[in-house]
Amino acid sequence: MTTDQPLNDPDQTLAAFADGELDGTQNLEMLKRVARDPSVAQRVAEHQKLRGAVAKAMNDPSMKAPAELRDKIMQMAQAQPAQSEQARRVTAPKPSAPPVPATGSPVLAVIGRWMPAAVAAVLFIGAMVALNQAGSTGNDRLITSAQVLNASLVDQFGDRHFKCGRNISPMMGTDKFPQNLSALPGALSEYFDQPIDEEMLNLSSLGYKFDMAGLCILPGKGSVHVVYKSQASTGQTDTLSLWMRPFEQGSGIEPDKLYKAADPTENFPMLVWRQADMVYYLVGDSYDAVEKAFDAISRNQG
Repeated sequence: MTTDQPLNDPDQTLAAFADGELDGTQNLEMLKRVARDPSVAQRVAEHQKLRGAVAKAMNDPSMKAPAELRDKIMQMAQAQPAQSEQARRVTAPKPSAPPVPATGSPVLAVIGRWMPAAVAAVLFIGAMVALNQAGSTGNDRLITSAQVLNASLVDQFGDRHFKCGRNISPMMGTDKFPQNLSALPGALSEYFDQPIDEEMLNLSSLGYKFDMAGLCILPGKGSVHVVYKSQASTGQTDTLSLWMRPFEQGSGIEPDKLYKAADPTENFPMLVWRQADMVYYLVGDSYDAVEKAFDAISRNQG
């Protein structure tokens, strides 16, 4: 989806870029801004994190605001004087999508940037619940560890995930690995001299398609970075990044443990685990995506 008119508000332009709504020329210009200004990249990441929380609040019943509070907000909105026809003509934007149907699960795409204030308030409350509960996976192996995942390392992984997944920075060593998933496990097994199962790398059941693999200096020399992409219903391409490297003594990573960052406010959620003599680092655009990808990968690791 592209915007119908130029966006003069910098914040509006940034939000449209993060949601994949700019046209080719605008998108290229924003990519240049993100590449040269870390603060812009940070704001884009924060917008995407909130977008993911709103989507989760809309589709997860446990994330909904209490019914009594939702009803109160809607009653307050209905009590406000209706806008005059003239005011509506001046201020109301042209709808960019059909209205949300009375039945069925709503999708984020139809809400648009100008949703009614009362609905926005209800969704905001739900999103805050989702953000506060982010990373609260029921996995009994999950532990936080500043030793394994300190703030600096988490930031570095998030930066690589963002830039490589969106082609802002080129990935190194892509010529060493095939560009199709069926041939990738064999190449990785040969590279690491350890068996890598094809089913473990296949995330198609989650709607993610293998995009590319290459070498990375994170979390250490010889690591491999695998990128997956999924076209979400909003038109925004979500990405998953999976790093893998051989286990090294002294890293503090124990088998049968699942590590998450100690700081719950990181922009890109991250999980780390060890399987046999390999260590895996998984980063995504939302906790929901990361947790589902971990479940799918770990099921096929034996």
